[in-house]
Amino acid sequence: MPAQTVIRLRRGTAAQWASVNPILAAGEVGIETDTQKFKFGNGTSQWNTRPYAVAANDPTGVTVLWENVQNKPDTFAPSAHTHTKSQITDFAHTHTKSEITDFAHTHTISEITNYDKTAGTVLSDTAPATPVDGLRWIKTTTMQEYVRYNSLWVEV
Repeated sequence: MPAQTVIRLRRGTAAQWASVNPILAAGEVGIETDTQKFKFGNGTSQWNTRPYAVAANDPTGVTVLWENVQNKPDTFAPSAHTHTKSQITDFAHTHTKSEITDFAHTHTISEITNYDKTAGTVLSDTAPATPVDGLRWIKTTTMQEYVRYNSLWVEV
């Protein structure tokens, strides 16, 4: 079926839009043909002051460049914060033998020869059914960490 009506949106290159700097009518769309970006008019603000539109459901993931963010702060003051052991959920941190000081069993650091050969880490509220020496287990109900050594779970 042939087209009955053709709808054309206002368009031009980014440089053309910036140079002319028009005021788009409320809801009017302006497209930058070279960048594929677009803006919606509000009937009062000029092109250069309007933000680019962002598609909420864009499957490619729209990236907003920092230089395009308007009204951003010049500095970011760090905020003081603390965490309890139960709040920590990222267990990617590793420890050296010298950092480990609290063992539930009486063993010297040098006796634990498999510690550097960690077989992996398991997050569970119950101990793994088929553990191997060197395996780390983090008990999710208490957030306590254990290492399998000499067929025993050693609390770290």
